[in-house]
Amino acid sequence: MKKVIMLLVDSLMPDILDDALRHKTVPALQFLIDRGRYWPNCVTVFPTMTASVDSSLLTGEYPDAHKVPGLIWYDPERKEIVNYINGFWCAKQLGFHNCIRNALYNLNEKHLSKQVTTIFEELAARGKTSAAINAMIHRSVNKHPVKLPFPVDLATGFRLRGDVSGPEVLTLGKLVESGSEHISEGNIPRRYSKFRRNLGVNDSYAVHAAKALVRSGDQPDFMLVYLPDNDHTVHIRNPAHGEGSLIKVDRQIQDLLNEFGTWDDAIDQCVFIIISDHGQTRIGSGKEYNIDLDLLLQSFRVLQLGEPVRDQELAVANNERMAYIYPLKPDIEQELIRHLVAESRLDIIAWKDGKGVRVKEGGSAREMYFEPGGRVSDVYGRNWNISGEWKVLDLTEGEERVEYGDYPDVLSRLYGALYSQNIPVIVTTTRPRYELKSKFYPTHLNGGSHGSLHKYDSLVPLIVAGTDHPVNEPPRLVDMKHFVVELFEDSRI
Repeated sequence: MKKVIMLLVDSLMPDILDDALRHKTVPALQFLIDRGRYWPNCVTVFPTMTASVDSSLLTGEYPDAHKVPGLIWYDPERKEIVNYINGFWCAKQLGFHNCIRNALYNLNEKHLSKQVTTIFEELAARGKTSAAINAMIHRSVNKHPVKLPFPVDLATGFRLRGDVSGPEVLTLGKLVESGSEHISEGNIPRRYSKFRRNLGVNDSYAVHAAKALVRSGDQPDFMLVYLPDNDHTVHIRNPAHGEGSLIKVDRQIQDLLNEFGTWDDAIDQCVFIIISDHGQTRIGSGKEYNIDLDLLLQSFRVLQLGEPVRDQELAVANNERMAYIYPLKPDIEQELIRHLVAESRLDIIAWKDGKGVRVKEGGSAREMYFEPGGRVSDVYGRNWNISGEWKVLDLTEGEERVEYGDYPDVLSRLYGALYSQNIPVIVTTTRPRYELKSKFYPTHLNGGSHGSLHKYDSLVPLIVAGTDHPVNEPPRLVDMKHFVVELFEDSRI
């Protein structure tokens, strides 16, 4: 039985990969494509933010089932904004201890629904071993101790203690190194053990840990390796400069393949899956490309970061190119919708209506409605009732089914986001080149950003090498859990 290695490359985009392949600057990725299969049109979930996407990748479900709405969202039970550490000043306002607790503990142990299972849990039930290398979603049957570096411990007031769940081997940068002596402190080269951005979660450390497991002779059956550095670079430099960053990612993958002796040996011994969580959109350079939500919503009393909930009318969860806007008063939803629709830089405004979703277009009177069930089938075999002006979501009716345009798999994805919580909420996204701005949140003028339903943010590459096991086509990230589990049930592998 072959081992399986999944490399999750943050913000890997088809156009950038195709450029690099044409320029012959990514030999490792080229090798895996030549020896395997490549799809440039794998659809991720919505919001196109790492926390919600990774939850879908690992559970095989949309947010309406796994219950992680996004990277930023409002928790009505605790009456607070949840932030899985996006932006220094934002985290400071909410309290570092709150944000780190949410990212380290609550995401996996509380927020991720117990009604769904992760890849790691499914494989453990089948007697297979796994490793999660720096992945946000890692819930499984084993417990691992958290060891905060002193600066983090100090910033959180020494209030975070305890274990987190995970597969047999779990690393979260320098915060968790557990389950294998081969990647323990004594075996990490000095250059990898320094405290770095993202609490030590970076490509070099992740590949070092993966190589150590391969070299040990005790490689787990399944290994998920998260490579975040590309995302950081593209946010700053924008997708137009993405090839240089991808070249660095490819060198890391070369380093991992070299651990097997020859690259052919690597795919003889392992199935390799390369996938991304989302793409990015280039943001314009002028201030007008930041849509200021504080200004746009100034006629409402908006809950500010770190404030207790009292008489505010709205809570806003800014996820870069999308936002959840929560009416905290029952009589303001329609007024809020009218207010948002008047802004032409917003792309779509959507909310729950009956059993479905009503959608308006920013700066336009066009409107549509959809709900599960009905006569119209999509390419993924799901049926829908659709009324109104289909062009709001760039839908067309083919001879046999609805066809998606600029918003791939938009019906399931938008429905999944809105129904991830059972409270009133409005979703809004921005048009290409635009990003939302809120006080304390990071912005990326002339850089890259993501979060929306648009294909720029939503299409990612998928590479599979080392197996001919069929992949559902057209591919979706939400189907990859089932694919991985099936690999261990395929006697030919």
